[in-house]
Amino acid sequence: MNKQITLPAYTTEELANKTLQELTGILIKDEDRVPLNVIVECARRGEPMLDLFIQQHQDNSLWQYEMDVDQFWQRFHTVMILGMMPSERAGLLLVELMRRMALEEDRDLQDWLDPDWPGLYRNKPDSIRRELCKLCEERKLGWYLRASAVNVIMELAGEQDGDDLERRLAWLAGMASDKNEDFDFRLLLGNYLLDHPRAEYLPLLEDLANRQDDYIKHFSMDDVRRAYAGEEKMQGNEYTKNPWAFYEPDAIIERQMRWQEEAAKASQRQQSLDKNTAYEPFHPDTYIRLEPKIGRNDPCPCGSGKKYKKCCL
Repeated sequence: MNKQITLPAYTTEELANKTLQELTGILIKDEDRVPLNVIVECARRGEPMLDLFIQQHQDNSLWQYEMDVDQFWQRFHTVMILGMMPSERAGLLLVELMRRMALEEDRDLQDWLDPDWPGLYRNKPDSIRRELCKLCEERKLGWYLRASAVNVIMELAGEQDGDDLERRLAWLAGMASDKNEDFDFRLLLGNYLLDHPRAEYLPLLEDLANRQDDYIKHFSMDDVRRAYAGEEKMQGNEYTKNPWAFYEPDAIIERQMRWQEEAAKASQRQQSLDKNTAYEPFHPDTYIRLEPKIGRNDPCPCGSGKKYKKCCL
């Protein structure tokens, strides 16, 4: 049976009277149950709040080696608040936090934020996109975070004029052609080029398709053929979701119910293990596909809302 879920609540007047430190204390205390009006109030404080975030980043209070779960959520909320701030300084710090979470190998935070990056950058000036391009070219950051940054750039490029899109495609093709680049990253870039097929990039895409093994393919020669034959159509912006829907009461309650269910299942598994002292040896069977093969443009079965090519593939 689910425990009753009580959500934290703060009035507008109550939040307006709190200091910056008290507001950030709420971000820590309430973990993933922080109400939306707390995030809005933090963003409303503007430059003073931004100065505090910069200080917390620079003195490493956000990046301790072993952090409690509440401090993890403080990092998450900091990113969400910066996404509400349209200033260049907020955008620069957002880029720097992306870079740092890659260097810290904070994959959990990257997973939580991955679908939201385009929405968090949408209100930022063009200068921030140039900084994101620089981040994409930093190989020490690993392909996963760089892929998230590429997605932001391409989502926003699609909202600009045609020349901007063509420049971005040429930039992607340059990185995808670099044989010293991470191969998985090159394949992900190839997926973007397939979304916007251009004659000059066809030899590159054919080469990338042929270099993949048969076990798991990001895209095949058939995918290339279909894209250039016009059989694959872009389905519009995949990231129309509102990042701050995370803070809506229904979303918060759904998460708490999911945590309760997962905790109950984990407890049951542990009890089952404790009752059994002898274990049968494990003999793996030959793998048999139980579900139809998933296409690169199909919705990812994990439920993220993204296409398979940009998610679990």
